[in-house]
Amino acid sequence: MERQVFEALQGTLSADDATRRTSEQALDQLEQNTGFALAAVNVALAEEAGPAVRQAAVVQLRGYVGRHWSIGSTKYVPGPIPDQQAKAQVREKVFSLLVCSDRRLRAVAAAVVAAMAQFDWPDEWPQLFSQLLDLLRADNTQAQAALSVFSEWVNSDMSEQQLDQVGVLLPELRHIFSSGGYGSSTRVLAMRVFSDCIDIIASMAVARREFVDAHIPPILGEWMDLILDVLRQPLVGSDNGSVISLKTECTKALVKAIIGIPRHLGPYCPSILEALWSQLRDLQEPYIHAFVYPDSDHNESATNMLVYCEEDGDAGSIDGYLCGIFEWISRAAETKPMRKFFTAKNAESGAAEPTPFLCQLTASLVCYAQITAEMIDDWTDDMDLFVADEDEEGYRFNVRIAVQEILQTLQDAFAQPLVLALGRAAQERSDLARQWRLAQNPSWWLVSEAVLWAVGTATDSEASSVPGLSSLLDSDVWPLAQSTEFPYGQGRAFIFASHVAQALLPDTASAFVGAAANAVADAQLHAAVRLSAVRAVGNFCRHLPANLVKPHQAHFINGLSSIIPQLSEDSAHVALEALHTALRVDQDVTASLEPIIGDVAVGVWQRYPGDVLLTSIVIDIVEDMAANAGARDAFSRRALPAIGAAITQASDGMVISSGIDLLAALLKGGPSPLPAGYTDAVFPALMRVLAASSDSEVLQSGQACLKYFVQKDAERIALWHDEHGMSGLEHIVRFVAVLLSPDASESAALFVGDLVAKIVQKCSTYIASADFAELVRIVTTRLATARTSSFCASIIPFYAQLAARHPTETATLLGGMDIDGQSGLEVVLSAWLKSYLDVQGYYNRKVSAVALTRLFSINDAQVGALVVPGDLIPNAANNGKIVTRSMSRTNPDQFTQIPAPAKIIKLLLAEIDMDVESTFARSGGAGLSAVIDETDAADADDDWEDDGDEDPGTFGGAAGLEYLAEFAGDDGDGDDDDDGDEDIQADPIYNQDLNEVLGAFLRQAVQDDQCNFCASIAPLLTSREQATLNKVCP
Repeated sequence: MERQVFEALQGTLSADDATRRTSEQALDQLEQNTGFALAAVNVALAEEAGPAVRQAAVVQLRGYVGRHWSIGSTKYVPGPIPDQQAKAQVREKVFSLLVCSDRRLRAVAAAVVAAMAQFDWPDEWPQLFSQLLDLLRADNTQAQAALSVFSEWVNSDMSEQQLDQVGVLLPELRHIFSSGGYGSSTRVLAMRVFSDCIDIIASMAVARREFVDAHIPPILGEWMDLILDVLRQPLVGSDNGSVISLKTECTKALVKAIIGIPRHLGPYCPSILEALWSQLRDLQEPYIHAFVYPDSDHNESATNMLVYCEEDGDAGSIDGYLCGIFEWISRAAETKPMRKFFTAKNAESGAAEPTPFLCQLTASLVCYAQITAEMIDDWTDDMDLFVADEDEEGYRFNVRIAVQEILQTLQDAFAQPLVLALGRAAQERSDLARQWRLAQNPSWWLVSEAVLWAVGTATDSEASSVPGLSSLLDSDVWPLAQSTEFPYGQGRAFIFASHVAQALLPDTASAFVGAAANAVADAQLHAAVRLSAVRAVGNFCRHLPANLVKPHQAHFINGLSSIIPQLSEDSAHVALEALHTALRVDQDVTASLEPIIGDVAVGVWQRYPGDVLLTSIVIDIVEDMAANAGARDAFSRRALPAIGAAITQASDGMVISSGIDLLAALLKGGPSPLPAGYTDAVFPALMRVLAASSDSEVLQSGQACLKYFVQKDAERIALWHDEHGMSGLEHIVRFVAVLLSPDASESAALFVGDLVAKIVQKCSTYIASADFAELVRIVTTRLATARTSSFCASIIPFYAQLAARHPTETATLLGGMDIDGQSGLEVVLSAWLKSYLDVQGYYNRKVSAVALTRLFSINDAQVGALVVPGDLIPNAANNGKIVTRSMSRTNPDQFTQIPAPAKIIKLLLAEIDMDVESTFARSGGAGLSAVIDETDAADADDDWEDDGDEDPGTFGGAAGLEYLAEFAGDDGDGDDDDDGDEDIQADPIYNQDLNEVLGAFLRQAVQDDQCNFCASIAPLLTSREQATLNKVCP
């Protein structure tokens, strides 16, 4: 078999495609033999096989271990698994490769050993750890091989048994790192493994705090002096490549430490900050000469200092080290004890102001933010990279992006001090740019561009937050805007002006708006200028009053429509987003340009129907155009043929799904009822497609689309009948029944809950009681077998709508159903009470809470008799341990068993608790938890956890609510599904204060002793729940 494996491996290295494919197929077949692993390792050991084939053998073996070594592998492919005797032989031979003379072969062999160790150690390979320790204690080459194994093997998934070995490993790592007898790459690996060990211990910080508190301080005590010595080592006059690599790895370890164990790293943080700040200052001038100013007289010496050749032949540079420094300082700034290095109180006014360090740091950041020569080369070759680097969430990472992140962190933590520091730094750098411009130094624009970029990154668009705006306009914005020879600088002037548009004088703003409109439409301009103007257009439309933008709106839309077809899939989103913003300025102007907008939007979607980002923007445009009374008819006539063709004629499920999403947007934005003939023309074709499809994406899109059909045109859906006399509602119910059949995927039916809830809202007068009861049975039968909490939570709003409207009838209907031996009421309430907190959406959550109050108040005997899980019972077997999946299976969580009415009260008290706290936060109060829980204040060490004070890092005050709203996807403009749904807005529940509703309910329940409240429910409440109840019912 070895010969077969050798020939197949040799064939995979062939330049001929056919030979290579045939050989790969042969290897797939050979892997089905349990002797494959032994044959492959024998080939790897045979020197006569040649380096390329030997390395290919080990690479193939690494993949084989993932596919066929253990059934527990996430990459396991069904097939034979080697027996223990064969595995032992393979392990021994692969381990011997760790000491071979070929460096590449050792590296791949280390990965194979680590992969096998995940499955075999310690049970089948108990000696592995001691074998690796022996290698660590040998020469440099063998130590490097062992460290390569540990760097692949040591990770946060290690069990507690493996964690015990960390204490044995750390002294060996320290010896290697501190000894002069090992090469720099070996020392780098030792630091990397140490960093992984920190990660492992940090993962235990919550569950085993005492263990971490006992072990981390002595570990840091032994390592921190070594790390600080490396950080303080100068680069000048040293072996730069090895020193930079070591510094970079040390910084990565410190970042992990300040994230995972900030309290324990705290005593060392001032020294670390001092060392890293010293490095930033020393590297600043060499960095800009090496990477920003290629024509500098110091370019060659700086490049030799900061760029080096790594062992594998690749070029290494200072970038990774600088990014690590920025991240560490950013993390440190978020901790309360380090605030004193960044901000102080003014002795007279008491206002926060920047420390000298923050001022110097900010000036340095503005310097490091300059565009590098490599970035310009990349953008020149590929303008998509320019777009990606300008996006807030671009996929590339470099020093400039690292500067962006630290500036945003500092802005969140020290908003006003940073503005002051940035104002001073901007003034200094702007003065330098002016001097260089007057001296005709061609690099002046790089300085000015970085100033505007940094100020735009670290401030919002209000005038009060933009430091020295008038000075910036004179010294940087206007000169850049007129410098056509520097397109990236000229583009920055447009973007900055649009960022601060609200702070500009009307005449100045109007001038920039007009210039941006002209730039977008001017095909002769550099692409970077046009794309920057496109971004500026979007900002102007968002930030400026309509009266300033409206005169240019048509120009905007025409220009954007001309540039969008020229852009690639990776860049079109910028212009498409700007178009979407522009068409919202004035409805009449937009309606007059419908032909242009329609052609562009539909055209982009037809070219890139599978692009999620572009399609989402097109959907927004479609919805807005459908909502525009002057444009909707013409736009629908233009869009529907393309949408209909995609839905009914495409063979790709992704295209069909995308077409249905666009149809849903047309419906959502359209009027209610829909125009005559609309439903009759579109609904039947949609139902035929959904009835024939098994594609999950198509089915999910169909559910959302049908929901809008029911919402907008319920009467016509009910009145429409096919040739067999089946109504539209009957078709929808049949579709729901298919989605909820026992063998159907839960993911495919993820939005069916919204659909059936909408049927309850809109169709109760159009559907017969027997048919409605059958719909309830269909949904309840599927709920009884639901496997995921997310699916249960998606169905609950259906029952909440029913119970909120007709609690008695709902309880009776469900109580009379038999679902595999359980009553329907038991099925529904058990799932509802278990998944209550998983229900998504503000409105759905309110309806769910109100519906439970009404079910409780009817005092139904079946509801009262139902027993459900209550509070978690502490699990002694898992106490103080990291609970792995296997442990949770062996010792699963146990709960008390309590009556359903008691569980309802518990959930509603929790709901009150959360809402009352947010109410207190709005008024600046301490929150109910401060009133109820009179716990001891956290010790001073806890100051090392992330600090927020009254900034968005905490959940108090208006800033905290703003942060939560942003996190939840609500931009504060009321543009979510709840606010856009007329049925929801008309529901009294939506407009009620839930706190008041629940408070009144609880007071009535206690007063009337509903469901035997005092004797049966009150004793089951926890102390916190009782405190909340006492607060509501004094």
